[in-house]
Amino acid sequence: MLWWALEEIRIQRTGRSARYTELVLELAWNPDPGSDASLAAELLAVGVPKASQLWAPIGSVVLVAPGAGAHPGVRPAVDTVREQWPAAEVRVVDETVAALVGANLDPEPAACLVVHLDAVHTSVALVAGREVVASGLATGGARGLAGAVIGHVRDEHGLDLGLEQAWSAVVHGGGFAPSPTVPGPLSVHGSPITDDGPRPREQAEVTLSPTELRAVVAPAYQPVVDLVTRVLRDAPPETARQATAGGLLLTGPHPPGAEHHLTELTGLPARRVAEPRIGFEHPRVLRDGVARLLAENPPAPVIEDRAGRFRRVIADWASSSVGDQDAHTPEELALLEALRLLPGRPNTDDR
Repeated sequence: MLWWALEEIRIQRTGRSARYTELVLELAWNPDPGSDASLAAELLAVGVPKASQLWAPIGSVVLVAPGAGAHPGVRPAVDTVREQWPAAEVRVVDETVAALVGANLDPEPAACLVVHLDAVHTSVALVAGREVVASGLATGGARGLAGAVIGHVRDEHGLDLGLEQAWSAVVHGGGFAPSPTVPGPLSVHGSPITDDGPRPREQAEVTLSPTELRAVVAPAYQPVVDLVTRVLRDAPPETARQATAGGLLLTGPHPPGAEHHLTELTGLPARRVAEPRIGFEHPRVLRDGVARLLAENPPAPVIEDRAGRFRRVIADWASSSVGDQDAHTPEELALLEALRLLPGRPNTDDR
């Protein structure tokens, strides 16, 4: 159902190395100035350790964000990483650069305009040589497209749609091009709206034609067109000329045919990078881009020889040279307990 496209923040833990764990955090949300920007920091401090036992040390953390370091949530997240995992190597990547690299174009254009759709914004950036020359954000994103459908069905058909149903209509309704998965007009189900409000225990069905959906969704792309014009105007003339030749690269969960619609509006060639089918649950383009960037410049975190440290801990405990349990990490104490070296000093006769 492409539900991932509606999430404002996503995290992935990967075992890139036998020696350490890598975290990739995608910050789709971009809070306004003065808003709470600590969501990513809270997730790193509380959500990650609570979600699973991280036996391997965290060696690499990659933050993927619109605007890269200018994203207001990046600084609190970086500070949290420094506090939680001092040895970790931290990288901040603009989501449009990650998307361009993850698209794996052959050849990669010298310059192009990346139009990346996330949950609440659309990033438009002129990327040249994997550097962002000019960029901007259009509000709305995937939730905005779904919200437009929800408002239309409520006003015109008297039904209250859920966010998931509305997003399914955007993706599979054929507003810009025939849907590859749903032939013909799309039917959606929702709760009838009466004078007393929605009646969630009752369900009704309405059919939305592609023409009707296009009229609803198309206006949401006008801010993107305006942003493309502004980004080209802000770039140096020669770079803008190269980007015009490179065209638009649509990444993220744009509905099928959105590239043709933007070509009609801008006059620029456009191509859409569709997520592979597995991307319906696990988006790949951004993460493939991060993986390629890391492969080209592998992280080199300072990771201690854990096996050697455990051997020293056990030797120190057995020789009674260390008697203070506070001198050890919880993980080391757990190992000592598993080896029956706790509580108290070891009984060497039992070993």
